Formats: sequence, C-alpha cells, structure tokens
Amino acid sequence: MNLIALAIMQGEEGIQKRIAMGIAAVEEQIPLFQRLFGKVESKWKADRSRVTEADLTISRETEARILEAFPEDQFFSEETQDQAEPVPMVSEFVWIIDPVDGTNNFALGMSMCAISLGLLQNGVPVYGIIYDASRQLIMHGGKNRGAFEGGAEMRPSTRKESNELFAAFDGFSAERLFKLLTALKGQGFKMRNMGTGTLHLAYTANGLMDGSFSNRVSIWDIAAAYALCEAVGTEFHFFDSSIFPMKVFSLKAPKIYYYAGTPFYCRAVEQIWKEAGVFPSTT
Repeated sequence: MNLIALAIMQGEEGIQKRIAMGIAAVEEQIPLFQRLFGKVESKWKADRSRVTEADLTISRETEARILEAFPEDQFFSEETQDQAEPVPMVSEFVWIIDPVDGTNNFALGMSMCAISLGLLQNGVPVYGIIYDASRQLIMHGGKNRGAFEGGAEMRPSTRKESNELFAAFDGFSAERLFKLLTALKGQGFKMRNMGTGTLHLAYTANGLMDGSFSNRVSIWDIAAAYALCEAVGTEFHFFDSSIFPMKVFSLKAPKIYYYAGTPFYCRAVEQIWKEAGVFPSTT
C-alpha cells in the first residue's frame, strides 16, 4: 500500500471513530434532556436569549466526552460563555454544538427542540447528529455517507405542486424576511415556524419540509443539519456570502441568511421571489 492510500485509509478511520463517538455522546445526554424537559428554571443571557441547566450541562459533558477521545480537536458551543473574542479554527476536525436548540420550547415543555452536534473537517460540516425531541429519535448523516433517522434511510420530499409545498421559516420580523414570506404565502405554500432552526433545516433534509429559509440562524443552529442536507442532495444557498470553510468561531458572528430545499422547491421560490422583486442578491 502506497503512502497516499494509507493516509486516505487512516483519515477515513479517524472520521468513522468520530462519527461513532459523536452519536454515543448525544445518546448519553438524552436521559438528562428528557428529565429536565419542561421542568427547569431559566436564566437570561446578555442577548436576551434563554439558557437553562440543560444547555450548560449537555454542552459541558459532551465537550468533555469528545475531547477526552480526540484531544487534538476543537470544540465550540453556543454556551461558551467566557469566549469574548473570535477563536481561530486551527484543527482539522472541529465540533460545534447547540446543546438545546429551541430552548424556549424546551423550557416551556413544548416538544419542538433538539440537541444538535456538527462535525466539521477543514471548516466544512461533514457529519451531523441531531436528537429530535418531538419524535424522540436521532437523525445523523453526512455527504457520501447517507443520512438516517431511527434506523431508516432519510430521503427528501418529492412533492412538486406549489399548493402542496411546506416551507419552514425562522427569523424576526425583519423587512427582508417578511417580503420573502409574503411572496410564498401568496402562491399557496404552507408555512411553518416551529421555533427551532435546527429542525427546520433537518426536516428539509428528511422530507417533512420541502424547504426552509431564515435570516437569523447561527452556525450552531445549522452545522449538523447542513451535513444532513449534503447527505441527501438537498440544496443550500446563502443569500449573503458563504461562511464555509469556516476560519473562526465567534458567538458574535453575523446571523446566517439562507434558503434550502429540494431542487424543485429552490427553483420555484427563486422564480416567485424574482417575479415579486424581493429576491436578494446571492454570492
């Protein structure tokens, strides 16, 4: 075996070990997640977002589990409270977690919430692991590796009638988001906002949704679900410049503005938005 083939084999083995560890790490946190669901006190961060004991404990314990096995990796979390400045991503493998995506739902006992753990290689998501509390199952997958949920293979939607298309949206009442939303609603699209950016994009990958768009998600919301989209061939488009490959992790990074979906969905919304004169420039 030549050196190139050996390096490829060793690299693949390293990814497989990380995938197995990531799935195990998320599985270990499910009992805590379920025990505290709807029964935990909240605190409020400086940005007025909610944080609970579950967010902090799941983040801390998952980081310890991952870095014990792979000390050469970097691990970042939405709950890295002491990180004041952007941190360069210098490791080949980087983990990004949202320990509870949909914390408001979680704290109030509403089931649309998730644990989201993404694995990046050279700044690009290559595998995602998501615990979907609403269906009590794990979704996981990555490009050229397939995507799975509860043991079944994940497949995107095949719907091709505008009055049958479901679109998930996420964001504040910013003017640009409202215009996009109004244009699609006027064409008969079924619109859903479930309060969790992770599940909006993950459901776009597994076919529950035909597409999704947002003007307010952060990298920890979508790192794992982006990998699921890559696994099944779901398109993902940034309205602003692409953030991949990522070079730094920052809690204060600008919000991500994107749309994603099946090829049919993406061509349909692009045409609708262009005809309505609300389609932003993309790069």
